[in-house]
Amino acid sequence: MIHDVTLYREKARKDPVVLTYVEKTLRSSQKRLVGRTTLTPQIDLEAYQCRAVVDWIDIHFELSRRTQYWKLNERIEKLTSRKEYPEALDLGEGKTATRYKLRVQEPDFQAVRKVLDDIEREYGFVAPAEIRGIEISIDFYPKTPSEEARARMHGVLVRHFFPTTRVLRSNKMWPRFMPGSVEKTDYTVGRNDSDDSLDIVDRMTPGMDRSALYGSTYYVGERDDKRALWRIQNKVLDKQNVAAGTRDELPDDKKRIRIEVTLGQEGCREIGLENFNDLETLMITRLQKGFFQFRKPTFAIVRPGGVRSGSEAVKRKVEEYRRERFLNAGVLGLQIREDASEELRALHLPGIKKWHRRRGGKMPPKARTGVGPYGTMIVYEDLARVVERALAGLQRRVRKEMGV
Repeated sequence: MIHDVTLYREKARKDPVVLTYVEKTLRSSQKRLVGRTTLTPQIDLEAYQCRAVVDWIDIHFELSRRTQYWKLNERIEKLTSRKEYPEALDLGEGKTATRYKLRVQEPDFQAVRKVLDDIEREYGFVAPAEIRGIEISIDFYPKTPSEEARARMHGVLVRHFFPTTRVLRSNKMWPRFMPGSVEKTDYTVGRNDSDDSLDIVDRMTPGMDRSALYGSTYYVGERDDKRALWRIQNKVLDKQNVAAGTRDELPDDKKRIRIEVTLGQEGCREIGLENFNDLETLMITRLQKGFFQFRKPTFAIVRPGGVRSGSEAVKRKVEEYRRERFLNAGVLGLQIREDASEELRALHLPGIKKWHRRRGGKMPPKARTGVGPYGTMIVYEDLARVVERALAGLQRRVRKEMGV
C-alpha cells in the first residue's frame, strides 16, 4: 500500500514536494509486532553525506585571582587568532572577575586545551574547568544538491525522530515549528486548553494536526532546558545576526538538513561530561540512545471475521486515525495520541467496571502487548546506522584533538 505526504515549504504553500511511504507487513516473531504493518519512507539515505559536528561548547572556570575579561581575550586571540569574549559571571570592582564562562564556536579542542592551560598558568584555577553546555549537530548533505532532496530528508527526520517519551512530560516541550502555517509557532498536535475533556479528544483527532513546513525550524523540548532541546532545520543561511539584519546565504553544496541537540548542564552530566578532560573518554556514540533515536510506527492488521462487525469497524477506524496522525505529526505525535487514549480509558474506567458488575461479568484484562517505553514502534534501522556512523566519526575527531 502506498501513502503520499505533501510537504510544503511555507504557509503560502509554495513548491510542494511529495514524500512517499510504502506500507508492508512485518515479518517478526515478537508478540508485540505479530500481525502488524509498518510505514517506510521512500528515500535513498546513501544519496546523502552525513556528518556530526560540535557547534559550540560552554566552559566555566574560576580563577585564583581577579582579572578583566579583555585580558583573557587578549591571551586567547594571541593563541588562536580568534576573539572569543569570555563572559564575567561575578563582575566586581574595576570590572574584574574570578568566574568566567567561555563559549567556543566550532571548537578545535587542541586549541581550546592550549587556551585553558595558558590561562591556568597565568591565573591559576580553583578547580578543573567545567563543561556546562554543548551543542552537537548531525548534518545531511544531498550528494546531488536540490531543494527537493532537502525537503524529503526534513520530512523524514521530523516524522521519525523519537528521543524517548521524556520529552512529552510538559506541553511546552511538545513538537512545534516556527514560523508556523497559522501562528508564529504551530504545535504539530492540536490542543484545547480551556476544556480538559475536549483536549483529550483534540489530542486524539488527526484533523487538528499541522504538519511541519520544510522551510521552518522544528523544535522538541523547552528553550534553556537543563537537559536538552532539539532542532531540525533546512539550513540554507549562516552567520545570521538578527539585530543587525545580516546573514550569508550558503552555496547549494553547503545547504543541508540539520538535527541538533543542545545539552544543558543536566544533559552534560547524563552523558558523563563534567570537566573538560572528560572529552578524552566521552562515548559520543552513546548519545544515540537518549538523544538521536529514530523510530517507525506499526499498525494492527484488522482481518474480516476476527471480531464482531461493529468492533471490527471501530478497530479499522482507530488504525486509520493512527496512520493519519503519523503521516501528519510523526511518531512523537502518534505517542501523544496513545497517551491521550490512556487518559480517556482511565477517565471512563469506573463506568466501564460498573457496567460489567451490573451484568455479572468481569471486565476483560487490559492488553499488555506493546506497553513498553516504545509501544509498538520499531527502530528505523537504516537511519540509525547512518547516525551511528556520523557520531562515531565525531568521536574519533574529538579524541584526536584531545590528544588521545
